[in-house]
Amino acid sequence: MLRSSRRVIILGISLLTMAFLISVPGIHAAKTYRVALIVKNLVNPFWNYMKQGAEEKAKELGIEVVTLAPTKPDNLEEQIRIVEDCVQKRLDAIVLVPVDSKGIIPAIETANRAGIPVVTANTRAFGGKVVTFVGVENYDAAYRVGKFALEKIGGKGKVIILEGVPGAQTAIDRKAGFDAILKEFPNVKVLTSQPAKFQRAEGMLVMENLLQRYPDVDLVLAANDEMALGAIEAIDAAGKLGKIMVAGFDGNKDAMQSIAQGRLAVTFYQDPQAQAGMAVEAAINYIKGKQVPDRIVVPGELVDKNNVDKFLKLYGLVK
Repeated sequence: MLRSSRRVIILGISLLTMAFLISVPGIHAAKTYRVALIVKNLVNPFWNYMKQGAEEKAKELGIEVVTLAPTKPDNLEEQIRIVEDCVQKRLDAIVLVPVDSKGIIPAIETANRAGIPVVTANTRAFGGKVVTFVGVENYDAAYRVGKFALEKIGGKGKVIILEGVPGAQTAIDRKAGFDAILKEFPNVKVLTSQPAKFQRAEGMLVMENLLQRYPDVDLVLAANDEMALGAIEAIDAAGKLGKIMVAGFDGNKDAMQSIAQGRLAVTFYQDPQAQAGMAVEAAINYIKGKQVPDRIVVPGELVDKNNVDKFLKLYGLVK
């Protein structure tokens, strides 16, 4: 009887202790937050750099991050389904890089209704409720890239613009930045402006066709490095490398090598690792009730042959 009573007392104490530990804030085990990083594709190295930045930040914060992307690059319908799947799985937050800034709105609204916070990174959405947007100022950066390149060709000549994915805020803002600076150079003629979907293969194909139509070109303003590098391949194949200047945007590893080799003239490094890392951190801060600004600007840097060595070291290409 005594032994039985002791067991009852011990069990009671154990239950009370457990109840105390559960009820007191900070004593029970901390929740491991799960965040989805949804990018446009995993073909462009830029998005893989964002994946790396998100994973590094997740390790620092002690959370889980899963990176997802459409299997068909830049496919809006698939990206919407990915967002909806994350909502169904009740992830704690979504960091989203919209394929189409307007078309993605219904997916963001689905997350809003479910109470799942959404942070946009790199590319803005044109609707839905988002906690904050993390990225560079694409318009200003494109203006700077264009100004550099136009001054390098002496403020006169014939220009081709390679645009990104139609409907994406980054493509819209970068094209607007190019257009703004071109207005300041009356002796420059824009031969044509065509989309090449932010893809290297598409950039090469579009440039091959344009060179047949416009054999006399002085400058190509490409809205990202992948298109710029594809254009350079087409220009090289046509025997015009060194005669046509090419400008890019993003500052990826291959672009830095191309600048060092004298093939690409200029790019704009926009620090994809920082964009993703800061976006993940903003999402976690919001979940924890901390104040998050509605805009987080990631500083970037114009890169040409004069400062490319710094970035070659950053990418581990030189010691």
